[in-house]
Amino acid sequence: MKGYVVTLMNLPESVKMAERCISSGKKFGVEIEMFPAVWKTESMKERVKEGLEMSAFDQSWSRVDAVIGNFVSQYRIWKKIKESKEPGIVFEHDAIVVDSVPDLGKHDLVNLGKPSYGSYGTPGTRGIFPMFSKPGGYIPGAHGYYVTPVGAEQLINKAKESGAAPCDLYLCKKLFPNIMEIYPWVIEV
Repeated sequence: MKGYVVTLMNLPESVKMAERCISSGKKFGVEIEMFPAVWKTESMKERVKEGLEMSAFDQSWSRVDAVIGNFVSQYRIWKKIKESKEPGIVFEHDAIVVDSVPDLGKHDLVNLGKPSYGSYGTPGTRGIFPMFSKPGGYIPGAHGYYVTPVGAEQLINKAKESGAAPCDLYLCKKLFPNIMEIYPWVIEV
């Protein structure tokens, strides 16, 4: 399986964390490559280059420039997955692979990452389920998720319609009713 880790190439700490992510993937058969992140000072300009509007979101919880840089970075990975015609895993630089990725069947968008903040639910049994960990139906941190080319196209099209937002809030059941989640999780931060 192929993976892409969002990496701030000019920030040594980000590169070091991405290298740790890549190393963890090798242990479980996931080939991960660094993917250049959009720096926060360039995020609004790069968002416009991609033809993306801003979505409405509570900005009091976020450093907007960094959130948009992350969104544009992941958006560009979706484009790469769509063009490659091969599924992939999107990683944030602080993620590590802790177990083998199971067969994900015909699912186009699957959260693989253990929630990284707050309380969360578990299904109590192994498998692939509709999003379950967060009550709002959003991904519990966009640090590790699987996307097929079909799923990537859906993510891209919806982004053009609804605009750039925090990735973990964007990846939700409301916008993507077929988003799934595995348990136990195979990626952690």
